[in-house]
Amino acid sequence: MPALGCLWPPSKGSSSALDGATADANSLAPMRARLSRLLQRARRLQPLRWGGLGLIAVALLALSVSRDEADHLLEPVALIALALVAAATLLVLGATLFVRRRLARQAAGVPPALDTGAELVTAFRVPDVRRLGLLDVQLAWVEPAGFDVELVRIDGTLGERVRAVERGRHEWLVRRVTVEDVFGIAAMTFELTWDCALRVSPVAAPVQVNLSSSASSGDAYSHPSGRAEGDLIEMRAYAPGDSMRHVLWRTFARTRRLLVRVPERAVAPQPVNVAFLLAGVGDEPSAGVARVFIEQGLLGPEFVFAADGATEPATRVPEAIEQIIDSVRARRGDGPVVERVAGLVQPHRLGACVVFAPPVDGPWRPRLVALCRRLATRATVIIGTDAPAAVAAPAPDTKRAAAARWLLEDDDAVRSERLSSLREALVADGFGVELIHRPTGRHV
Repeated sequence: MPALGCLWPPSKGSSSALDGATADANSLAPMRARLSRLLQRARRLQPLRWGGLGLIAVALLALSVSRDEADHLLEPVALIALALVAAATLLVLGATLFVRRRLARQAAGVPPALDTGAELVTAFRVPDVRRLGLLDVQLAWVEPAGFDVELVRIDGTLGERVRAVERGRHEWLVRRVTVEDVFGIAAMTFELTWDCALRVSPVAAPVQVNLSSSASSGDAYSHPSGRAEGDLIEMRAYAPGDSMRHVLWRTFARTRRLLVRVPERAVAPQPVNVAFLLAGVGDEPSAGVARVFIEQGLLGPEFVFAADGATEPATRVPEAIEQIIDSVRARRGDGPVVERVAGLVQPHRLGACVVFAPPVDGPWRPRLVALCRRLATRATVIIGTDAPAAVAAPAPDTKRAAAARWLLEDDDAVRSERLSSLREALVADGFGVELIHRPTGRHV
C-alpha cells in the first residue's frame, strides 16, 4: 500500500533531511549561476553555430567514406564544404573585430528624455556589413529592458531606431551586437556598455480628454449658472442699474474705471484636486492618462498627487511627472505605497479623489479598497487602456460586437474581456469607473 504513505505526516528525521536538501540546493544556486555565465561566455567565444558544426560533421563523414571506397567525387565536395565553413568563420571574425572597433569609439547617442511609444532614430551608427551580401548584423538592448530596437539604412550606414515600451529611469546602456553569415554557419556576439542617464516618460493621451469624473457629486460639483448670492467678493464693470453703493471709488480714482462689487455665485464648479496612481502590471496606459490630466490642469490648479513609490505628495507638475516615472519600480510592491502618502494629505481634501489604476486586475485592488475606507466618499477609478475601443466599449448590438471581436486577434479579445470583468468588479465594490482609450483620448 505505498499510496497510503502520503497520508501520514513526515517524521522529524525526514523533515530534517528535507531541510538539509533545501539548504544544499540553496548553496548550489550561486555555483550554478556562475557555471551558466561561463557557458554563455564560452558559447559567445565559439563562432560556429549548429549549422556549421553539422556541416563539419557531414564533411568529415564524407571524407572518411570517400577514402574507404575511393570515391573521387565525394571527396572534393567534402573539402569544399570544409572550406566554406572556414571562409565563413574567418569572414565573421574579421567583420566582428571591425564592427567592434568602430562602435567602441562612438558615444551612446541616445537623448536623455524619451516618451513611450514614440519611435526615434538615435545618433548611434553601425557599419553596414550587409552590403557584402554574405553577412548580417543584429542589434539589441540588453539593459535597460523594455525597448524595441531595429536597424535601418541611413546614408550608407545602419541607424538605430528605438521605441520605448515602458516608462522608467536608467543610468547605463548595454548594447548587444551579433555578426553572422547568411548561411547560418558562424556568428559572433559582443556587448558594449555606456554610462548615460535615460528618462522615459509615459506618452500622454490626446488633449481632448474630458474629465467628467473629476468633479464629485454633491457640494463639490454644482452648476455655474446658479443664483448670485453670498458675500460681495466678485468684481465686474459698472452697468446701468447697478447700485452706487457697490462702486469701487478708490479703484475709479486710481484707474478711471468704474467697477462694482457683486456677490459670489451660490454654486460654482470645484474640480477634484487629489489623485493617486496605483502601480501594477500593464499600467502604462493609466500612467499616460495620469500625465495628461496633470499637465493639462484637469486636476485643478492646487492639486495633490501621489504615486506608488513616492515618499510624500507632489503639488507641482514636474514633481508629479517624476513620481509617475518612478512608480514603475513599485510594481512589485517593494517600496512605499500611496496608502502611507495619503496620510500626509489634509483630511478635508480626501472627501473626493480620483485613482488611476492599471487595466489588469492584481494586488492593487485590495489596496484600493483599503485606501477608500478612510475616505468620506468612494473614489472614482480611472483606467487607461490601449485595447481596441470597439470591444472595450459596451455595444448595444451584440451581433455587431461579436463580429468586431472576430476581426481582432485572440490576445486583444482576451484583454478586452478581462477589462470588462475588472470594470464589473470595481462597480460591485462601489466605485465609479471611467475607462479612457489612450490612443484616441476618449471615454469607452
